[in-house]
Amino acid sequence: MKAHIANGWKSLKNQFYIVILLFLYQLIWGYFLYRLVHSAVTPLLMRYPDPPPNEISQLLYYIEGKMSLATSGKVHMYLGILLLMFLIRLLLTPFIHAGIFHGLHREREGEIGLYFFQGMKRHGKTVLLFHLFEWALMAVPAYWIVLKVYRTILSGMPMETIALQLLPYIAAWLLYNYIIHQLILFMQFGKTGGTGLLAPLWLCLRGALPLIAISVVLGMISLLLFGLFAGISFFWSGIIALILLQGHHLVSCTMKIWGISAKFDLWHHQAHRSSEE
Repeated sequence: MKAHIANGWKSLKNQFYIVILLFLYQLIWGYFLYRLVHSAVTPLLMRYPDPPPNEISQLLYYIEGKMSLATSGKVHMYLGILLLMFLIRLLLTPFIHAGIFHGLHREREGEIGLYFFQGMKRHGKTVLLFHLFEWALMAVPAYWIVLKVYRTILSGMPMETIALQLLPYIAAWLLYNYIIHQLILFMQFGKTGGTGLLAPLWLCLRGALPLIAISVVLGMISLLLFGLFAGISFFWSGIIALILLQGHHLVSCTMKIWGISAKFDLWHHQAHRSSEE
């Protein structure tokens, strides 16, 4: 496990330009999202009664807001833009992963360079199909859980009881999502590397223990870094908090690439050992 994490870190350093690209991508995305939310929320807050409202003016404010949600074209426009942005980001993610995978494969062949966009072009559609399949597998039990949540809420039980009843289902769904994600991730490694689809599944199962260890270790590091950034931002608000918030995007991108690189090294090691046997 330690060797895979260390080799993943080496791969990360060799392709650190991808981290920079993802960091800039996050900044640009966050800026447009901020501008959209600011243009939608600020006019709404400007209509809040001032001085502090009494019961009647507050009730009128809520009634006006409810009518706007039902009839206003602007509300529907903003919701449509948010949905469109979400879909664009969802579709861009597989192409980003395709570029990362291609760069890792070329690195294992001894070639280090700017292969990110070449990988997006060569493997983007293939990785997109894998993501669509993964999302479908995750959505099927999610639909059942949503129905379960809806029926439980309608039963009128206290929220504490509802939470205790639903917690095992949500935990099981998260575990299911993790397993599906790791299996399909190894399949993507194999497909983009030209080694087929079924063999990576066996490699993933055979390397399950180090794979889980990599996820736990890097996940704990990510949580510690997030807690550190959040704690400092909480006590030192203002420009320092803003800088730390933007800087955390760089850290999160780094941890994401590190995790993929470490798991790729595990897959490559398992595939190499299997070929020797």
